[in-house]
Amino acid sequence: MDTSKVHGNVKPFRCPGYKQESSPSFSPDACRCPHWHHLALKFGCAGLILLLLSLIGLSVLVRFLVQKPPIEKCSVAAQENRTELTGRSAILECPRYWHPHWNKCLFVSQISRPWAEGRDACSMEDAILLLIENKEELRFVQNLIKGKEQLFFIGLKYVQKEEIWKWIDGSILNPNLLRITGKDKENSCAIISHTEVFSDSCSSDNHWICQKTLIHV
Repeated sequence: MDTSKVHGNVKPFRCPGYKQESSPSFSPDACRCPHWHHLALKFGCAGLILLLLSLIGLSVLVRFLVQKPPIEKCSVAAQENRTELTGRSAILECPRYWHPHWNKCLFVSQISRPWAEGRDACSMEDAILLLIENKEELRFVQNLIKGKEQLFFIGLKYVQKEEIWKWIDGSILNPNLLRITGKDKENSCAIISHTEVFSDSCSSDNHWICQKTLIHV
């Protein structure tokens, strides 16, 4: 028997209703995400960025609030220091019968003595004869003794050897500060009125003006 003919006449056996399925085919867009997926991704990224910025802003705010109390404490401390300084200034007073002026207390004597005795009287009060430092102080002193007929020794004396006027602290008189009326001679001391400064004998009897530094009381 010719087997090739037998095989050639054999037809494939198919079950009734069977339909051969073709291999699945995929379109090029089958793997692409829908359009709304892209929108959702964009909005999600934007939301994350906004959330991150919000967290950063919140952390900055928290840090500011945490640091604010110390700043307020510093402000309160500064205010307390100012109050303390003001309080200290308030207790800087002059003794009775002394007149305050800047950082000085001035005393105008009620009796007259020679210059050396006036100097010693000031020393007994832990003070010295007046040193006039500027024109403003000169005006203050002259207003202080305004209306008084007496003349007052101050801490200014003529030094014959050097032919200059010197204050008792050793400093030289600035001629632009005071113009002394009278002769410059040995044993001359300066006396002041409410209008002028004169040269007078240190042995003459005059009132005097003392000065001392403001003290805590």
